[in-house]
Amino acid sequence: MSIATPEQYAHMLDAARAGGYAYPAINVTSSQTLNAALQGLADAESDGIIQVSVGGAAYFSGQRVNNRVTGSLAFAAFAHEVAKQYPNITVALHTDHCAKQYLDEWVNPLLDIEIDEVKHGREPMFQSHMWDGSTVPLKENLDIAEKLLEKSRLAHTVLEIEIGAVGGEEDGHSAEINEKLYSSVADGMAVADRLGLGERGKYMAAFTFGNVHGAYKPGVVKLRPELLHEIQQGVWNAAKSGELNAVLNSDMPDGKPFELVFHGGSGSTAQEIAEAVSYGVIKMNIDTDTQYAFTRAVAGHMFRDYDGVLKIDGEVGNKKQYDPRSWGREAEDSMAARVVEACEELGSAGRALK
Repeated sequence: MSIATPEQYAHMLDAARAGGYAYPAINVTSSQTLNAALQGLADAESDGIIQVSVGGAAYFSGQRVNNRVTGSLAFAAFAHEVAKQYPNITVALHTDHCAKQYLDEWVNPLLDIEIDEVKHGREPMFQSHMWDGSTVPLKENLDIAEKLLEKSRLAHTVLEIEIGAVGGEEDGHSAEINEKLYSSVADGMAVADRLGLGERGKYMAAFTFGNVHGAYKPGVVKLRPELLHEIQQGVWNAAKSGELNAVLNSDMPDGKPFELVFHGGSGSTAQEIAEAVSYGVIKMNIDTDTQYAFTRAVAGHMFRDYDGVLKIDGEVGNKKQYDPRSWGREAEDSMAARVVEACEELGSAGRALK
């Protein structure tokens, strides 16, 4: 099926929540890393989500151009073309971590383009966009999310929101590792009351439970996946009793009103991942580990074949070894293998929709 239609994407997300598994959401920054992501998903026989961050989108356009909209459209166009060669998997395209200062130069223009595409009977280029309101107060976060949800509905896309702060650093955005990393049941109530539970537009929610971007040694990150269960159950009970301005859909699995996203998952234990997925996580961001897998293979090639890659002592080197395709293939294979591992951990391997 290659790139998902809006209807196929909605089916993907609903199937994951009902089936108790999640999709890897793989950040890419180039055609090589995009190809590696597709290769890994195909090898795992898994559907998935491929995404660009605020920095990744700019990088895609070329460092001299440095335009996020241009880079995003170039990424989407390339992905739509090459994904046709993978008919046995379905892939969604997503923009990741758009903070307030980037809305008017990135996601809002993309949504405006997509709304126009839909008006003319065409499909949107992306299937979902993320609004990262973690740096603003919750009320302002939801004020903006409410407007974006309406635009997303018109664009036939899904909105992803972040409630709480993810620690660590990603693309110049950073947050301390402290108690602000833990969302509450009250936060979940506020989200459902303002945005509904799908009846006003489909969205995914990234509540935080100690998540941290980046790579850390064991013991630094204190994940509390049980918070997700508490938020889901609290909102479910409140909506069921009529306390919230939200409607429970009859197709929702019991106790899982939200379709959840797991940010800052690199380095998490298999048990932590499985527990989070059991509470309704359907999307887990994979970036740090895939970055390392790609670059580690390049480093291995350079160290192993340094005398062929470099023109040492007046020699001419070995063109086959410094040809970017030689180390590029190794890097793509290494990253693809890490994507397969993620699919297996999340339970999406072998479950591609037919």
